[in-house]
Amino acid sequence: MDGAAHNPWRRRLGLIAIVCVAVASGLVMQASGWAQSSNYSLVRALHGGTATIDPWHWETRDISWYKGHYYSVKAPVLPALTLPVYEVLHRLHAERWAYATAKNARLNHAWRWRPTSTPQGLYGSKRIRTYHVRGRIEQSTPIIWVLGLFGNVLPALVLMLLVRWVAERLEPGYGTATAVTLGLGTMVLPFSTLYFSHVLAAMLAFAAFALLFRERAGPQRLLFLGLAGGLSGLAFASEYPLALAGAILGLYALSRGAAERVKRGLAYAGGCIAGALPLFAYNLAAFGSVTHFSYADAVSRQGVTGHDVLGANDSGFFGINVPKPKVALDLLFSSKGLFTLAPVLAMGVVGMVLLHRRGRRAEAWTLAGLAAAYLLYNSGYWLPFGGGTPGPRFLMPIVAFLALPIALAWRRFPATTLALAVPSVLFMLTATLTFPLIGNDNVGFWWKLVEASNYVQTVATPLGAGHHWGGVAPVLLAAALAVGLAAAATTHVAVARADALRAALAVSAWALLAATVPWLLGAEESVLGGDAGALWLILIFAGAGLVATGVVSARRHHPVDDRRAAPLAAEA
Repeated sequence: MDGAAHNPWRRRLGLIAIVCVAVASGLVMQASGWAQSSNYSLVRALHGGTATIDPWHWETRDISWYKGHYYSVKAPVLPALTLPVYEVLHRLHAERWAYATAKNARLNHAWRWRPTSTPQGLYGSKRIRTYHVRGRIEQSTPIIWVLGLFGNVLPALVLMLLVRWVAERLEPGYGTATAVTLGLGTMVLPFSTLYFSHVLAAMLAFAAFALLFRERAGPQRLLFLGLAGGLSGLAFASEYPLALAGAILGLYALSRGAAERVKRGLAYAGGCIAGALPLFAYNLAAFGSVTHFSYADAVSRQGVTGHDVLGANDSGFFGINVPKPKVALDLLFSSKGLFTLAPVLAMGVVGMVLLHRRGRRAEAWTLAGLAAAYLLYNSGYWLPFGGGTPGPRFLMPIVAFLALPIALAWRRFPATTLALAVPSVLFMLTATLTFPLIGNDNVGFWWKLVEASNYVQTVATPLGAGHHWGGVAPVLLAAALAVGLAAAATTHVAVARADALRAALAVSAWALLAATVPWLLGAEESVLGGDAGALWLILIFAGAGLVATGVVSARRHHPVDDRRAAPLAAEA
């Protein structure tokens, strides 16, 4: 180690690298889907002093119908947190700017902001309504982008900084590399550009873990436990499935200090209740009961009236039934599977093993428990991938926890980790800059858009850059700068020959699995099923991983000793 963890210049470079990732995502102005429009409808409703979204219900299918009114099915925290931003925009008459921005984007041949769905079943089969609704969605997109800067990009930045902070204490010198890997090589990147609540909720849950991690490093502090509980409760109020993370983090909190477990448990539980109070207050104000959640009475089919069929989440427990092993495999290895699109997360599993061997058993079991619990829950949900998405979005809560132990993998297996990080970053950039919300397994569609040089709109698009390479060039430049700065800020370890060989085998194995396993799982769109675009993406990205491996392997080889200079104290 060359002291990178204690080098102020490298720490500053690392901070700039992470900021560059946030800048890259902040430059992207994605089109709005049902989730974004649903959240935005709730923002406008709260602005008017109500929870009902009756005036905008045709703009989204993520709605519920209760006692004669429409409601967003989304949890209220993201809309509530971004409401002050909307108030400022509204006072500045930003609607005029948004209209002009949308008009300029269209004049520059960028069509993404205008929905192209057919009217049947979406807009009550009325063509005039279709045109009006599509126009409103298009004109509101710039405002949703601004809200996303505060509700998505900023939480993503905080999440990366938190991961860096914890990673530096697990493996000094590799925190920045781990944070940038998370920000560019996982679903955090596309979802930081989309007005969903996934990144916000994931950040809150990881912040709770970071507080508990900090508390374990010193004397017992009930205040830290209460604050961690508060963050867990607020995470649940942001995304209902985060209750599962809160429970597992509670076990982590109780795993220390057997004599004080009652006090520790009460402090954490009290914080959870306090953090969830905004949700309970919203439920009471909107529905008249703290136990009535927005997902109840969700609209399954809009039809002519807008609520022809209810009960989208009525099966099982809010749509969750008995987990299915086949669905679990799909979530991990299908064309949009977690390890298919972000193979570097497999190194997180390796890192958990290394973490356990280092004596950090409580942390290793907590991370593994979170991953297993969310995979189990998601494999029982009636819509496991969550519709249009660049991956299994309901697994977003575990992405940061899977990425954290990659810090150990970066040190122990640098070439292998790099070889898998390269296709991960390329896949996530491709998804983000083409069309992240694909509703099927046809990832080859991303390749078609790349061939046509037809990309999402960015800040440069309304200024005349269009939807070709010039429009996304600033995003790619910021991402490349982040990677370069992260490399400069990271401790340099020479690559052993065994690791170089392992890297080549790992990226080749990933390419083979990504091309074959989706077909074996019965995917309608897969490489063996004729998706040539997906094949090109896999081959090009695997080739890039091999090239990166060759470059780092050209350095002087020597084995890397995983033994620490000072032994880590064993954790209970």
